[in-house]
Amino acid sequence: MKLWNSVALRKWLRFIHRDLGYFFVGITIIYSVSGIILNHKKNGEDPAYRTEYTTIQLATNLTPDQLTTYWHKNITDYSLNRILPDDSKYNVYLKGGLGSYNPMNGRLSFEVYEKKEWVYFINKLHYNSKKGWTLMADIFAVVMIVFALSGMFMVPGKRGIAGRGKWLVLIGIIIPFLFFL
Repeated sequence: MKLWNSVALRKWLRFIHRDLGYFFVGITIIYSVSGIILNHKKNGEDPAYRTEYTTIQLATNLTPDQLTTYWHKNITDYSLNRILPDDSKYNVYLKGGLGSYNPMNGRLSFEVYEKKEWVYFINKLHYNSKKGWTLMADIFAVVMIVFALSGMFMVPGKRGIAGRGKWLVLIGIIIPFLFFL
């Protein structure tokens, strides 16, 4: 009798597959959502942050002190840390952002980064950069292998691995390698 035709083995595989599936459904959803977000990064930017770009036309030839005074009176939504002259412009350092002021044309441009807390959290888990998460990530990876293997042998006959299943597994293995060509 072939191992994958054993009724008792298929029963145990269904039990393991089902119960581990219920236990790990939350982590699977979090990894999946994070993976989709990471797959659709725009211009290589970190999807855990929203970038707000602002350009303001000011008077020309403002000194750093005048620019600081203007900032504190008129741009109260963004906290200014410091302004440092650099050749023909001023570097503007903000809490959570940066920018520049060109005294020749009076143009002030800056960008501010706002953390998207939920996306930041799930991406930290996905990148395995959350302290203490490595063990859980390894357990999850092993469980995904168990899901794949148990799923292959749960269905008997022509609809299982002995029939069309072997061809679908082969196609599933070949597709990722096609992207290396």
